Amino acid sequence: MIAGALGFAPAFTEVPDPYRVEELAPGVFAVIRQVPTRNVSDSNVLFVINDADVVVVDANIFPASARQTIAEIRKRTSKPVRYVVTTHWHSDHHYGNGEYRSAYPGVEFIAHPRTREMIISEDIPDFHKNVTTEYPAEIKRLEQSLVIGKRSDGSVLSAADRTAVAERIALYRFFLTDVKGLEPIPATITVADSLVLHRGERSIVIKWLGRGNTEGDLVVYLPNERVVATGDLVVSPIPFGFGSFLADWPTTLRALERLDVATIVPGHGNVMTDWSYVDQLIPMFESVWSDVRRAVASGADLEATRKAVNFAPYRDSFARGDARLGRVFDVVFAHPIVEAAHGQLKPNR
Repeated sequence: MIAGALGFAPAFTEVPDPYRVEELAPGVFAVIRQVPTRNVSDSNVLFVINDADVVVVDANIFPASARQTIAEIRKRTSKPVRYVVTTHWHSDHHYGNGEYRSAYPGVEFIAHPRTREMIISEDIPDFHKNVTTEYPAEIKRLEQSLVIGKRSDGSVLSAADRTAVAERIALYRFFLTDVKGLEPIPATITVADSLVLHRGERSIVIKWLGRGNTEGDLVVYLPNERVVATGDLVVSPIPFGFGSFLADWPTTLRALERLDVATIVPGHGNVMTDWSYVDQLIPMFESVWSDVRRAVASGADLEATRKAVNFAPYRDSFARGDARLGRVFDVVFAHPIVEAAHGQLKPNR
């Protein structure tokens, strides 16, 4: 997922997002990418060094980011990566898979069956369309905007606007260069319910708890270390709402909260040590779903439904007084979640 395509300009410098590595328990490491509020939406990664192998959770959007993570793994062990778990089908979590196949030829990729299906039916066609036509055309459009000093609607670009447009051009150019030759890799192993990898004293539980951010969200749970990687079931500081399943999401999060954990690695955002952020998500999801259902029952179309949902208290709570975060809240959560929920209640209309 590239932020520029969502309608807000990335602050991009032609390299992957800055990251840091946190050791969560012996042999358990999180690679935390910069919080994605203006930049590329690049995933966090969990890697677990076992007695004879390594298990990785998610693989970034950029091959360059995946290479950075592989370098971090190799700093700590010469053991091979045996499995890469793809928590869901969004591109920012699996475009780096090819780098793991190159570095570790025997690696297997694990995902939910619906994740595998969506990568094959949706993401791979979109990827080829984007790199061959959509992104080159967007670069040309943005370059022309800089030349004439105006947006496509005729409004004049300010100095800040020109900087943002230039940054977006740089982002698209870097992406096209970095993914040259890439072919997205779907799962070689699918998990519809639960799979447990036993590695000496360690158990690695790969589990589907229900629909939420996507139909096929997997979580990876280390019961002995009390660590869980949630994928985009949990994203902070603002959740992602694109194509999500709002009716199911609270139930899935409550199932997640029943796991005995002390450390939570979200799909994006900082490592958490309690469920307080998730406890904010659940009532918001339930309230929005209730408002959407009420609006649709009254016959509201999508635009009328948007107006019927009261996001104000939640926008203020999640943005914490930051106007820019408030705009991000609208772009990455409010607008897409209403569209998704409305579409599920009124399919093919």
